[in-house]
Amino acid sequence: MDVFQALTGGGGIRFDKNRFARDVQLFHPHLADASASGSSPAESSKQASSVGGQNGKGTQASIVVPKELDFFGSAAKTGKLEEDGTSDKAKGKRKRVDGGEDAEEDASEGTGISEGPVTKETLSTFLKANRIRTKGTDVPFPLASWRELEERWKVHKYLVRNLHGTGWKTPTPIQKGAMGVMLDNRDLLAGAPTGSGKTLAFLLPILYHLGVPAAKKEGFRAVIVSPTRELAQQIYEQLRKLCQGRKWRICVLNNTRVTQAEESADPMTRKKYDILITTPLRLVHAIENNELDLSNVQHLVLDEADRLLEQNFLAQTDSILAACSHPKLRKALFSATLPSGVEEMANTFMVDECRVIVGTKDAANERIEQSLVFVGSEDGKLHALRSLIQEGKLKPPVLLFVQSIERAKELFHELVYDGLHVDVIHSERSKVQREGVIQAFKRGDVWVLICTELMARGIDFKGVSLVLNYDFPQTVQSYVHRIGRTGRAGKQGEAITFFTKDDAPYLKTVVNVMRQSGCDVPQWLLELKNPSQNAKKKLKRAPIERKDVRVAAGSIVGRKESIRKREMKEGSKRRKRKEDASNKAEARGTGKEPATVV
Repeated sequence: MDVFQALTGGGGIRFDKNRFARDVQLFHPHLADASASGSSPAESSKQASSVGGQNGKGTQASIVVPKELDFFGSAAKTGKLEEDGTSDKAKGKRKRVDGGEDAEEDASEGTGISEGPVTKETLSTFLKANRIRTKGTDVPFPLASWRELEERWKVHKYLVRNLHGTGWKTPTPIQKGAMGVMLDNRDLLAGAPTGSGKTLAFLLPILYHLGVPAAKKEGFRAVIVSPTRELAQQIYEQLRKLCQGRKWRICVLNNTRVTQAEESADPMTRKKYDILITTPLRLVHAIENNELDLSNVQHLVLDEADRLLEQNFLAQTDSILAACSHPKLRKALFSATLPSGVEEMANTFMVDECRVIVGTKDAANERIEQSLVFVGSEDGKLHALRSLIQEGKLKPPVLLFVQSIERAKELFHELVYDGLHVDVIHSERSKVQREGVIQAFKRGDVWVLICTELMARGIDFKGVSLVLNYDFPQTVQSYVHRIGRTGRAGKQGEAITFFTKDDAPYLKTVVNVMRQSGCDVPQWLLELKNPSQNAKKKLKRAPIERKDVRVAAGSIVGRKESIRKREMKEGSKRRKRKEDASNKAEARGTGKEPATVV
C-alpha cells in the first residue's frame, strides 16, 4: 500500500503534497514526475521501486536508499538512483562522485575551458574562470586535467589509477593551482574554501617526489602536521587509499606516551617509516626526548596553517621547523583562512614561495546558505533551538558549536531529555570516546553532535546538512571553519548562527563573510559598523561571558524552584561539614573524642 495514498485518501485529514513535496520526493522520486507526465499518482507509485521485500522472482530485493537519506554514503551500492528520470548528461548537471575527502563533481563548473594544457595565451582566462589568484616568481602553470599528471610530470601509473579508483574525476580549482607548484618542487602558501580538496592537493605531490618506499632505514622523508588528532587520522585514511599498490610506511603519531619497551628499543627501528602524520605538541615531545630524527625530512606540510601559526602553537611550530634541517626541505602551508599576519610570518621561513588563493580570501563556501537569528539573550537560545526542532528545520545530521567545554556538557544534558539522538565531543573526552562518537555520528546513530572548536577544522563529514552556531564565533576564521563542515563535496549546506545583544558589536564580521560568499544580506546588516581592531583582539583572547546553559534553561522552563531547592540542600550539606569539622577541632583541643550519636 502506498503510504502517501493512504494519508491522502478520505478520512477528513489530507496530506499537503505541495507543502511537503520535497519529503515526498525523498521516498518516491517518481511521484515528482507524475504531474509533469500526466500520469496519476497511483501509476507513478507502481513505477517506484520498493524498499526491501521480494521481487517478482521470489528473491530478496536490494535496498535502494535515496541520496538525500544516505547521509554518509554507507548504504549498499545497488546501482544508480535517478531522482527525476533524466540523465545527468541530458540535464547538464554535475554528477556526484564518492571517494576521497572533498571530492568534487564529475563535470566542470561551466568554465568553458578545454582540458588541454594551459599555455601563456590561455593562462589568464583559465585562472579567471577557476577564480585562482597566484603570486610569486615564475609560478608554474596549473594543470587542467588529470591527464597532465602522466604527460607533464610522468606521475606513477599506480597513483593515477588510485586517483580514479577513489572517485576523483576532475581536479578542483585548488588542486589545479597548488599541485602544479608542489609537483615542480616549490614552496607553497595555499588558501581555498572548506571542502575544496586541499588534502589531495598536497598528498599526491608528496608521494610523487618520494618516488618509492625507501629500501634503507633513512628515517622520515615527509611530515604532515595538523592541529588535531581527528584531522591527522583523516589525512592518514585518505593517504592510505592513495598508496594502494605500494608498501608505503606511514606513521600516525598520537598523544599516547611512549612505553618503556619502545624507549629501550633500538633507535634504528624508528627509522623504518617514510611519512609521518602528527599533531604539533606530540611531535615536539618526541623531538625533545630524542624519539625521532627529522634531519632527513624533505617535505613539510602544515595543514590548517593559520591555526598552527597562532600564538598557542607558534612555539611548537618553530621547534618543528628547526628540527627539519635538510638543505632541500620544501614547505607547504594550506588553510581555508589566511590572515595577513599568517602570510607575513610564513614569508620569514619560506624560500621563493608561490601563493595560490582560490576564491575570495577568508570567504566561505558558496554552496552554504547562511543566516543569522537574533535570540535576544542566552535564555532565548534554547527557545530558538526547540523551535527549529518543532518546525522540522533541524534536519539531521547536525553539528552544533559552542564556545567552551563546560557549555557543551551543559547543553548535552539539556537536549538529551528532549528525545534527540545527541552526543558531545570535546578535548576532555578520551581518544577512544571521541573516535566512538565520530563513528556513531557517521553511522547516523547520533543526529546532533555538540562540538567545541575541536571539530571546526578539517574534519570531513560529507553528509552534514546543517551547522548551528549556538554560541557566536570568536573570530571570522572560526566562523569560516565551523560552517565549512557542511556544503562539502559539491553538496548544498546550511549554516545558522544565533546572536544575542552582547554579540551585536561583532556581527559585521560575519556579515562580511556572508556578503563575500554571495548570500542575500539585509541592508540594515550591511550598514552596521565594523568592530575595532582592539575589540576583535579582545574577543579572540577571551570569549564573551555568558550565562550558564543550565541556569538559562531553568529560567525559561520554570525550574527555578528546583534550582533553589538544590542550592538549599547543598548549603545545608556545607553547614553540616563545617559543624563536623568544628566539633572535631574542639574535641582535639579538650583531649576528648567527639560524641557518637547512635
